[in-house]
Amino acid sequence: MRTKTLWVKNEYLEWILAGRKTVEVRVAYSNITRLQPGDRLLLNDRHPFTVCRIARYANFEELLAHEAPASIAPDLPSSELLPALRAIYPQEKEALGMVALEIESIRDRTGSPEKYRRL
Repeated sequence: MRTKTLWVKNEYLEWILAGRKTVEVRVAYSNITRLQPGDRLLLNDRHPFTVCRIARYANFEELLAHEAPASIAPDLPSSELLPALRAIYPQEKEALGMVALEIESIRDRTGSPEKYRRL
């Protein structure tokens, strides 16, 4: 099991922490494609999550054909999700492929993050 720190913009982090955003979309960089179900994520260096599922897609259209838009951006109308994703990730990034990480919060019994071994 590995731990990877991911940085998430505040508005998206709020959705994740509230349990409303369960799928994080990333470019298929090698550090992302090495992740496996069961690996841990430390969001913004302080919020522990586990990777439940990983799906790889060639582009955003394929991703959106298989992932629920509300799991990616719960307050964004489905029709606005593709332009929003492309505003974050330009065409040259999308060409590398996309990864959908289904994530779930994890905490130890005290409610504080466990100690993690970083990638």
